[in-house]
Amino acid sequence: MQRPPELHAEPIADADRYTFEMSRSLIDKCYLLDKTDAGLFVDFGCADGALLGFIDKIYPGVALVGFDNDESMVELARERNPGRSILYTSSWDEVDAAIRDHRARGIKSCLIMNSVIHEAYSYQTEAEVEAMWRRVWGEGHAGFDYVAIRDMMVSRSTSRASDPIMAARIRQVFDPALLDAWEAHWGAIDENWSMVHFLLTYRFLRKDNMRELKENYLPVNIEEFVSSIPNGYFPVFKEHFTLPFLRRKVREDFGIDLTDRTHVKLVLERREGGTA
Repeated sequence: MQRPPELHAEPIADADRYTFEMSRSLIDKCYLLDKTDAGLFVDFGCADGALLGFIDKIYPGVALVGFDNDESMVELARERNPGRSILYTSSWDEVDAAIRDHRARGIKSCLIMNSVIHEAYSYQTEAEVEAMWRRVWGEGHAGFDYVAIRDMMVSRSTSRASDPIMAARIRQVFDPALLDAWEAHWGAIDENWSMVHFLLTYRFLRKDNMRELKENYLPVNIEEFVSSIPNGYFPVFKEHFTLPFLRRKVREDFGIDLTDRTHVKLVLERREGGTA
């Protein structure tokens, strides 16, 4: 696991651009809807509520809960989706109550984690990350019947020497000052993990916003993560892939092909009688 030291969240310089980028992949983020028989979906780290608002339109009749530690985001989500029966909250007790209420009526629950893992490892303490996983896996509360994860995650095989032609092309094309700043923080793109990490972040790097410079998009590899899943859960769907938009953008901007798999979709089901 690669964790940079002393990271602290900074304000997003361009919130509109940030939420626009996050909203572009809403359709892909709904991949999980036909892979569970859940009737309650809880969006962990719901931010401005874009995903649940979208699900509400295309999948009416399901119960929706948005949870976020940031109360300002919860308020934004409520403003974005007025009049809809979506519960937005920063209280985990409310989430737990919703799970228990629906389970008592025979309705299964699914936790959605879209782009949550890498942000948690970047901005939270180890104790906070451990607390997050206890919530995910149902320690101390009702627990979820399904856990659906979509995030950036590469294989451990990504840690190898870069293709020198690809690295040279990036150096030829990209702003040298920004690249120098990025490499000073994360290491030279001559190492393939660093190059892939750079290709995931470069679109957001700007001289007036160093937030993305500090955020670790790849804190854990897929092999390490899969081995950490409790025995009480088993995968019913798994896809390790390169985001098509990212592959096209890298080819357009640098004339190189990104072949490493950069994203994972994973749906886990709790075994009958299983616990974390």
